[in-house]
Amino acid sequence: MVLALLTGSAFGQAAAEEQLTAPEVKDAVQGGWSASDLDKTKAFIAPDGTVQHQTTKTRLDVLRVERNASLARNQGRIPAMDQALLVDLAVELNATAPQSFEAHMANYYVQFPAPPAFQELDLANVRSKEREELVGPNLLNAARKSNPEQLTYWAGEMKQRGKIAPGLYRLAEDILASVEPSAVLFAAGEMDAYPLWVEQFANAKRKDVLVVDERLLVDPAYRIRIWERSMATGEVPVAERFIADLAVSTQRPVFLSLAVGQSTMGPLRERLYVTGLAMRLSAVPIDNIPLLESRWDRFKKALDAGPLARNYLVPGAVLLTHYRTIGDEARASRLELELRDMAKRLGATNSLIKSGVLAH
Repeated sequence: MVLALLTGSAFGQAAAEEQLTAPEVKDAVQGGWSASDLDKTKAFIAPDGTVQHQTTKTRLDVLRVERNASLARNQGRIPAMDQALLVDLAVELNATAPQSFEAHMANYYVQFPAPPAFQELDLANVRSKEREELVGPNLLNAARKSNPEQLTYWAGEMKQRGKIAPGLYRLAEDILASVEPSAVLFAAGEMDAYPLWVEQFANAKRKDVLVVDERLLVDPAYRIRIWERSMATGEVPVAERFIADLAVSTQRPVFLSLAVGQSTMGPLRERLYVTGLAMRLSAVPIDNIPLLESRWDRFKKALDAGPLARNYLVPGAVLLTHYRTIGDEARASRLELELRDMAKRLGATNSLIKSGVLAH
């Protein structure tokens, strides 16, 4: 069964409307704090008795919170209005603490994913190489450079210091269980890519899979490295065509994480087959139902994985639609009860109703 309305506009819009009621997850990739931990306006008394407002670290934390909230609201993308806010915060930080660690990190975030962002990251490392805020970006930079030694080091640091929400590790295991051997897997960004790299390089699981952060495809050098590592033939395409062209230029199976947004998924919709928490991109029809049936009961179903936990509803909905289509009422009834319970716990009942998966 090919990907259909389940991740289309009806489902996606309903999910966006309910996003504010989704289970809250801390900033799972760059520290243990969350938006609720920060008071963006409260003043405090410094040791010298003077009234201070925000430290440079707090200013950077505010920027990171705003960025993460925007990513969660917008399927891993930052719209222009939110980007303008981040730029304003970075400008303010650069004005109050020029050339500081925090200023370089702010510049990294507002310039990401363009290559100049990583020049700012290098400068931040020079300023204070032990800061916890560097763990995630340095892991990403190691993946950008396809450096296995650095990937192993920073994945270990992420495991020890990154404070990734435990649910995201279980979700990463389910993503890896959704793809075939030697797959090329396009991840959406930090909440799926970082735990996947930890599983691979710190826990030595499924290192046969090439995990690609699709945001980095704007970098021509990164595209060349991924093309070569995928053993693809022909000319390396531009970013907009990279995923589609790779799927027909390599013998390795190509998958997309369900966390990938509509802007990437939409043009490929007719060739995407849900295989669990990932989708196989194939020009040849694939019978994905046996795969889903064999995987569904074995999934860990990490409902404490924040916004990404909702992705479990997609393979469940595909299976439920199949059982209804073939008239298997017994299995359809059991699965519908399970999906209703999951949707209720995830605050996603209206999403499944609006998409037609559940009746009122």
